[in-house]
Amino acid sequence: MVRFLTEADIDGLVDLRDALEAVTDALRDQGLGTSGNAPRSRARLNGLALNVLGGSVASADALGAKVYVTGNGAAKFWGLLFDAEGALTTLYEADRLGQLRTGAASGISASTLAPPATDTVAIIGTGYQARTQAEAVLLATGATQLNVYGRNAERAAAFAEAVAQASGATATTFDSIDEAIASAQVVITMTSAHDPVLLRQHVLPGRHYIFAGSNNPKNAEVEPEAFAEFDLIVTDDRVAAQREGGTLIRAADAGTLDWADVGELGDLIARGEVRGDADAITAFVSQGAGSWDTALAAIAAKRAAERGIGVELPIDGAPARDRR
Repeated sequence: MVRFLTEADIDGLVDLRDALEAVTDALRDQGLGTSGNAPRSRARLNGLALNVLGGSVASADALGAKVYVTGNGAAKFWGLLFDAEGALTTLYEADRLGQLRTGAASGISASTLAPPATDTVAIIGTGYQARTQAEAVLLATGATQLNVYGRNAERAAAFAEAVAQASGATATTFDSIDEAIASAQVVITMTSAHDPVLLRQHVLPGRHYIFAGSNNPKNAEVEPEAFAEFDLIVTDDRVAAQREGGTLIRAADAGTLDWADVGELGDLIARGEVRGDADAITAFVSQGAGSWDTALAAIAAKRAAERGIGVELPIDGAPARDRR
């Protein structure tokens, strides 16, 4: 039988700590070459886009896919989880899980590359995905101060209050990006900006930057000239980044970035590499990978089965045989 899990089910089954563990496993497997991603593909109709991405995770013995439609100002995410035999085991609502895994990847990049004494994180953007970005990086680094910048002051204040309550950190809003990042060792952008919000002047020594808002080849959160300042640049999946990572694509087109210089976070984790020079400037550019969903969904599905959570659908998920 196929188990169906709602958003409420997922929220009760896994949290950010689980996401950090699961996404670390997915990234390490990717770096070892035992797991992989099916980069996002899009099919368009009347201004809408059907988005599909997937991934496998060897350590979870699972494969998965996420499907959603965008373009009308709203989206609903659906996830499918398959076991190592190819049987569909779980259908789940994937909005919350997607928030958790996206934030977790940024947190992992910070724990790998941010200065050891990180105490302050800055975030630019206060939208739907920004909350778990801030919470995950605070959790992964142990930072106790969050600096917040958002275009809407009222929304930024509400965001800061919510993150402070959830994380226990002190959260302060600022009127400009310059002020927000001045004291931060980690800087996160989580925006839907078409044109850059972070400029070359904002790239400072001894900082780790996380650019997590763009999986659209037409959007860029950072001006191309800024990439001349970075000592190390990694992404989640280079193939996907070359297709949809607008921030990197625009820099490559401008000649300020060579794709050969862009590494993958999973490779660093597989090799056990961490930040070296305390004054180095590092960046993680995230588009989101299907293996992250798969890894975290596998944890949720296992717990759901153990606890009897969810609804068993009258569907046989086993693959049909003799189809060669």
